[in-house]
Amino acid sequence: MNSCPYCAQMLPTDLKPNNKPIIIGCRACMNPLRAQWEKNTIHLEPLTHVADIRQMVPAGSIGGAILAELPNVIENLPVLPEIAQRVLALVRDPDVSLNEVVNAIRADQTIALKIMRLANSPVYGGLQEIKDLGAACARLGMKTICDAVQAVATNNLYTTQTPQLKDFMQNLWRHSMAVALYASELAGALAMPRTESLFLAGLIHDVGKAALVRIISSATNGPIAAILNSPEILNEILQSFHALIGLHVTQHWGLPTEFLTLTFVHHDPSITPNDDWLPMAHVVALANAVAKVDGYSVQQTIEDIVLMGHPSTRYLNLTDIKLASLRVDLSDKLEALLSTVSE
Repeated sequence: MNSCPYCAQMLPTDLKPNNKPIIIGCRACMNPLRAQWEKNTIHLEPLTHVADIRQMVPAGSIGGAILAELPNVIENLPVLPEIAQRVLALVRDPDVSLNEVVNAIRADQTIALKIMRLANSPVYGGLQEIKDLGAACARLGMKTICDAVQAVATNNLYTTQTPQLKDFMQNLWRHSMAVALYASELAGALAMPRTESLFLAGLIHDVGKAALVRIISSATNGPIAAILNSPEILNEILQSFHALIGLHVTQHWGLPTEFLTLTFVHHDPSITPNDDWLPMAHVVALANAVAKVDGYSVQQTIEDIVLMGHPSTRYLNLTDIKLASLRVDLSDKLEALLSTVSE
């Protein structure tokens, strides 16, 4: 059956069949669902250990008001630019040539310029300044090119005109960039395929928080407007809802289904619906923890995280020496990327 087990609403027909169980969101009641295709029929089930969101946030509550505003905010969020999706699709093609990627980037002068700046930065620069996009891409390589394009393309998601939230959004942007780079580098060190997907997964893992900031910033009265005056409530709302809202944002963007799942499970990889994506989920979860330990945290308070005791460290079978070696020089690469994208 292709109707929601919570609200009985029929799911839209634009969901693409997949031979693996995935996580999707019901656009009527907002609940996350486990979806499994059998031939042309979608079987939908509630996720294990995930309660009905409507019971947790009844009508009239702050959470209920936020979920009521979510569809409008998602519709007005900046979409992931076509060039970012185009470059990601190209890089995921094993037969793609560098020239094809260069030609795709030439279509966006802003991104092309920032690729040039990155290639000439102290971290990546050579003996001579590069003034040609093709040479810049050759110096950076496919992986770094794709990472930079995704970073530039999503930069405008992490902005706000609300003074009380500008520092938060700046920290969220830096944290998201750190998780993206750490996840990509970690996946590469573990010889996992499709490291470019891990970069984007890290970059958007907290996109639900960016959407929540837009909901809170646009409220002029009612229960949502009061959130700005209470840091404790703001933090609770962000932590409680960002994974669910991130699921709906990535679904609205039409991203490949693994991104929906990775965004929703980044705090709890154990609820990943199929084993094929479990290593990716643990990489994003560990990258999230490493970024916080290295000072790229959204919160002002220092979080007590023991990396060697982290479930994802154990799952990925990482020793303390291996984990420490992975973190060497990452801060330099990250700061080069951050400064280039932000210019």
